[in-house]
Amino acid sequence: MSFEIDTVSYALLTSIFGATAFMSLRNFKGPDIHPLLLNTQSDVSRLRHAGESAIYRSRMYPNGSPLLSIFDRGIRTLLDLYEQGGQIKQPQAPFLGQQNQWQTHESIAQQARYVYGGLREWTTLVPRSGQSSSFVGIYAYNSIETMTLTLACHNNGLVTVPMGAKSSSSHVDHVIKTTGLQVLAVDRAHVDQVMSLIKGTSVQLLIILDDMKDISGTSVEVVSLQDIVNKGKSSTIEAVRPEPTDIASIYFSSVLDSDPGVILTHKNLLSNIASYLLIIPPQEKITHKDRLMYNLPLDNVFGFVLSSMFSFLGGSIAFDNEYSASEHLTSYLDLVVAAKPTVFATGSGFFELVQEHIDQHYGNSFFFRRGYEKKCSFFDEGRLVTDSKYDMFVFRDIQRKLFGGQLRLIYLENDESDPPVAPFLRAVLGTQVLKVFNSAETSGTMTASMFYDYKADPLSFGAPLPCNELKLMDLPEKELYCDDTPNPRGEIWIRGNNVFQGYWNDPTTSDEMVDADGWYMTGVLGEIQPNGTLKLLGRK
Repeated sequence: MSFEIDTVSYALLTSIFGATAFMSLRNFKGPDIHPLLLNTQSDVSRLRHAGESAIYRSRMYPNGSPLLSIFDRGIRTLLDLYEQGGQIKQPQAPFLGQQNQWQTHESIAQQARYVYGGLREWTTLVPRSGQSSSFVGIYAYNSIETMTLTLACHNNGLVTVPMGAKSSSSHVDHVIKTTGLQVLAVDRAHVDQVMSLIKGTSVQLLIILDDMKDISGTSVEVVSLQDIVNKGKSSTIEAVRPEPTDIASIYFSSVLDSDPGVILTHKNLLSNIASYLLIIPPQEKITHKDRLMYNLPLDNVFGFVLSSMFSFLGGSIAFDNEYSASEHLTSYLDLVVAAKPTVFATGSGFFELVQEHIDQHYGNSFFFRRGYEKKCSFFDEGRLVTDSKYDMFVFRDIQRKLFGGQLRLIYLENDESDPPVAPFLRAVLGTQVLKVFNSAETSGTMTASMFYDYKADPLSFGAPLPCNELKLMDLPEKELYCDDTPNPRGEIWIRGNNVFQGYWNDPTTSDEMVDADGWYMTGVLGEIQPNGTLKLLGRK
């Protein structure tokens, strides 16, 4: 039996099949990024010296071009960054918040001006002196007050010396004596500890950042930050504009046992900030709608870099005391849920506890186990899936209950968790997870993993930032050589605009750690993988 159709019917069927094919092609989901871009993540120099690997750089700033130092000719210092940032772009938008109390970009900028005026009226601080007469120590948890004080200093040629809230008394004593601090700001939680440490030291003024506490029997003058602000409101002292080569901060968070102070200039810090602004893909860019929260101490320079980036882009930053393993995880997560961050930064230890918490509460669920396997399988296709039925049934609820439901990007600092936690976070929380290799000596980050690189080696930390370059050096005592097969191995050396200026009052150690050509010897062992990313192998 023959079957015939007329011209109209044929045309109709052709249209239906054509539309179906078009929709199928349109709805086909390929990898989030072309695989070729993941296969060549670094630019490699053609020449190399004996005992060294080739030099590896960001593809954005290949060998032969100057390394990134600024992203705008009009922004050469942290003051320039703040002046052209949120206080202009989003003056009335929330900027800094704590316990659901928020202040705007404009109000923080004004407070910072008052703080600087008050400091100059109340003390003998000398901006841009390059000596201890410019230093302001800060020993506290991250807060609105610490950020405001930091802005006041950086905007006017004063130098911050941050100390993490969980620092030991011996560390704080070392910092005070090494730098000759005359002005020290602390929060109420650390007043009693500090009072016993500053007797007989150079400290002349103690500033209480939050609630004032009655203190008697001390020769050191004690004032509140609000006293400083009130004094500054009537100050006529003019602002002092810093230069790119001026010291911005001294960080005592080096990995060296001698605990030296790492000198970072405005140029050092700005080059790292500029790199982060540059490497974020347009479709993932941070805007004024984003909110940052991080579980990092005050003396972690990476937290400062991220905060500065958010300040410039007009985003907001939610503060709370950093979490420690001795505290209840759920109580801290309640604070995170209330803040609703879109970007979260921390070390791997915190997320190892989060993974354990999720496994305990959801791990026996069929939908969780099946969904986790399914979502991990998408990584082999180069895709991060957030709209599957398993997201609807279980994973969205987990993100909402633990992180507020808005999280889209996680930074993992120096993550060497075993088993690796990054794939778990991508699958369960449905977020981009970037691993970053950091040190104080490099103003924060040296290498960062690439967006959408879901199949990266668990110990890989991505390619160099645009502001620095990297090479490996033979290390015979560890039997690591740049001629090793299949991949070069050795000690990681870094050179670039983010590399520190030396250790405070310690030229001998400075010369031991930075060679005549500006290469910083990290003391960390690494292996360069075929796609140009860095894999960590431990410490020297």
